[in-house]
Amino acid sequence: MVKFLLLALAFGLAHLQGKWDTIAIAANNVDKIEKEGPLRLYIREIVCNDDCSEMEVTFYVNANNQCSKTKVTGYRQADGTYRTQYEGDNTFKPVHATPENIVFMATNVDRAGRTTKLIYVAGKGQTLTSEQHEKLVELAHEKNIPEENIHNVLATDTCPK
Repeated sequence: MVKFLLLALAFGLAHLQGKWDTIAIAANNVDKIEKEGPLRLYIREIVCNDDCSEMEVTFYVNANNQCSKTKVTGYRQADGTYRTQYEGDNTFKPVHATPENIVFMATNVDRAGRTTKLIYVAGKGQTLTSEQHEKLVELAHEKNIPEENIHNVLATDTCPK
């Protein structure tokens, strides 16, 4: 049964590969995702290896009006999350996917030991519909992230596509 579930997960994640744009980000520590914040990631590409035990995420961070391209590799853990290092220790997991959008839950523990809970919504360049935004608000509330900490970032993305 476990092999079947892992296979289903890998099959589902394989369909998430490709070009993406960050549409919205939410965080309990909003300073981390403010304009030029270290976790305001502008996702560009997601790639899995054959069994999706490794997931590469390519993104930009815009600091001082300078876009810096970064690629991290998340390694799947026993609990199904992926773990990587970027601005501290990170775990992330895709929790919802359609052909148009993918939602990731993430946790960052920075070098000072501060924990930030995050939600990233990536899409194909379209803003969220009102129904999608409402679902994001519900998810943020479930994760104790205030609604005002949801940032629609598509319009502020000036980094290369």
